[in-house]
Amino acid sequence: MENVKIRINTIQTVDEAGNELEKLDDCFIIDYDESEITEHEGSRTRLKIYKDKMIMTKVGIYSSKMEFEQGFKCENLYSTPYGNFDLDFITIAYNNNLDEKGRGNVYVEYTVIFANSDESNNKLNIDIF
Repeated sequence: MENVKIRINTIQTVDEAGNELEKLDDCFIIDYDESEITEHEGSRTRLKIYKDKMIMTKVGIYSSKMEFEQGFKCENLYSTPYGNFDLDFITIAYNNNLDEKGRGNVYVEYTVIFANSDESNNKLNIDIF
């Protein structure tokens, strides 16, 4: 058996999920329903998008709080029906290209470290229109 690297790209479009955008003084907040994606009613995600960081909070059957700020490490407990997992996030790049109305793009590159051992590199691209 030979070890190999793989790359998996996913695109998630959330059009009809009760998406809500709210502007606060220092950030935009986006709430959206992930019940259909997770196949569990009540699964929601909240994005708090600041100029220099983003906080992603998931609630429901899968719950976590992830903070993405370039050059910083975030420790997280990811709760699932199969148990809880320690996940660390190291943000490599964070680019917030939203306009004053919260439209545009947010791009994040980050490394996830599973239980201080396995790592995966990830890219998150969020378009808001």
